[in-house]
Amino acid sequence: MLRSRRQRQRVVLVAIVALAAALSWYFTSTNFFGDNLQAAVYDNIITGAPAKVKNQITIVALDDATVQRYGRWPVPRQAYIDLLNALKPLNTRAIAFDVGFYDPSDRPEQDRALAAAIKDLGNVYLAMQGVGTAEYRDRAQHFPVLQFPLDIFREGAAGLGAVNVNPEFDSRVREIQLVIKGPDQKPYYALALLASARHLTADLSNVRMVGDRLIVPARPADRNMPVNEGGAMRVYFAAPPHPDVVAGAKPCTEPDIFCAVSLVDIVDGKIPKELLQFRSIYVGAHTISAVPDNYPVPNSANTKMWGVEIWANAAQSIFTNRYPLPNEGAVPTLIQTLVLTILGMFMVVRFRLVGFIGGLLMLGVYSFIKMALFLLAIDTPIGDGPVNIPSIAFFTPAIFWWVVTLGYLLVEEQLAVARTQSTFGRFVTPSVARTIMDREEKGALHLGGELREVTVMFGDIRGFTTMSEGMDPATLMGTLNRYFDGMVSVVNRYQGTVNKYNGDNIMVIWNAPVEVADHPRKAVECALEMQKWIVTERAKGGPDVSFGFGINSGMVVAGFLGASGRMEYTVIGDTANVASRLTSSDIARRDQVACSAETLAKLGPDVVTVDLGAIFVKGRAEPVRCVQVDRIGLLANPNPAPPPEMPVGKAAVAGFH
Repeated sequence: MLRSRRQRQRVVLVAIVALAAALSWYFTSTNFFGDNLQAAVYDNIITGAPAKVKNQITIVALDDATVQRYGRWPVPRQAYIDLLNALKPLNTRAIAFDVGFYDPSDRPEQDRALAAAIKDLGNVYLAMQGVGTAEYRDRAQHFPVLQFPLDIFREGAAGLGAVNVNPEFDSRVREIQLVIKGPDQKPYYALALLASARHLTADLSNVRMVGDRLIVPARPADRNMPVNEGGAMRVYFAAPPHPDVVAGAKPCTEPDIFCAVSLVDIVDGKIPKELLQFRSIYVGAHTISAVPDNYPVPNSANTKMWGVEIWANAAQSIFTNRYPLPNEGAVPTLIQTLVLTILGMFMVVRFRLVGFIGGLLMLGVYSFIKMALFLLAIDTPIGDGPVNIPSIAFFTPAIFWWVVTLGYLLVEEQLAVARTQSTFGRFVTPSVARTIMDREEKGALHLGGELREVTVMFGDIRGFTTMSEGMDPATLMGTLNRYFDGMVSVVNRYQGTVNKYNGDNIMVIWNAPVEVADHPRKAVECALEMQKWIVTERAKGGPDVSFGFGINSGMVVAGFLGASGRMEYTVIGDTANVASRLTSSDIARRDQVACSAETLAKLGPDVVTVDLGAIFVKGRAEPVRCVQVDRIGLLANPNPAPPPEMPVGKAAVAGFH
């Protein structure tokens, strides 16, 4: 079955599709591209299509100005007391501290005052965290130890929120830890979730886990937050890292970046109340030299984002109820990949390189459509929860399979060309075949000829009629083919071009269509070499076959003769006519090589000949002087004939041309 090109192609293409399907399933199920190509796609989409920043969050920066005002880092508790006192009359929705109050200060009175301010406001959320090596299971991160704020602060806080940050393989933060647990298995939610629930008047006591979704009842719609096995939620980043906060500068003038102000400006009353009132306030290190609490994130480019900004972005995700997922899921991704792979392979099979280019365009258009659908899905104020980032990276292996298919087809076509050339060469001499193909490629394959100087040799079997009468057709054809095969091998060594066979005759040309230096000598050497081979084969017990060869040199018209739909390469002219006449049995006798005076004049002095006289040939008024060549250089006729008893006056048998 595989010997048929069509059947072989079908089998190989089916095998490629099967292998592509198997590897696509493996790549998808193992998330092979998730930590490289798809992560890049994810980051670029988050950067190019960010969530919208709304006037809901203000970041209070613990910056260098704050350290300078309060004289040290960590800043004394008095700084936070001053901040809460400044915020108290502004009716903020929630105040979230990305600051650890885990140890008592050197001024107990400030601890008591801060605890009182926290309790007095009633909407302050404090940071807690897991410590040690965590395990990821049951939609939560399990820690051997949990670290909490001092009891004096816990008593008045509205809640304790986890602030564990878990960078991914490339050190970028793409998710927040939504749920952590300690040895007692009690869940603690992320700081951003607690503050956002307060802002949205959501009831965290009714939170429920449904599959891989954490459902938080809220208005105007429940928050449907996807969490992975380890309890982390992807953040749809709304804004890039905020530029450095400058105390005393005009605050919050860029609408696409979270409002961030210096703590000292709030304490000094320099911040307009509309930038704080009815907002969630996130307090943490920002633009500070003492503590580089910052991380690379999807939309941070070559910079980093402060931890407090990450929590602000997480809160914005919760406000808009929109959470990006790394891809479209295993099954949809696999189906799309296979469809694109097979469709592209079909285009390659049908149109080759043009189909491959078309496949690339198709993949580009499809990716563009996926992006357009994604943008439509996020173009609402409040989302429905998870949004799948298009699995564009998982589609890229389709290009590999298109290349494999194209490469296989090109190999098949090269093999087909080689087979065609080989088959062609069995009917046309390789030099003629190359000439035909070269001219065809140049668009110059047409009827017509050119004047060329050539050497033409004709060979004729002696006693063919008698030999054929004693053989059945199969044996006769086998004998002829055996001798012609050996003779052609010799011709090829001497750069000759077999022009045609005509029953028991053979015609060979030198210097057309391919130029051959010293072609008269090569033709005579070739004829003597063939006579040696024929005599040797006969001595081995083969049929009593012998040839006579006639050779002539001169000008001919060489080119393609016939019709536009069927043509052949040949030579026409008196030179070929004379060579054919020299094969007459009384000129080129059994096992002999005869050549004209025109050829003899170009052979050099190392030639041993027998003068055959001048003969008259049909079509010529003047006789043709010819000789029998017995030796040229080191090549000698193994069975030279004696001079004829009388000069040859006329060719006894007409040849052909």
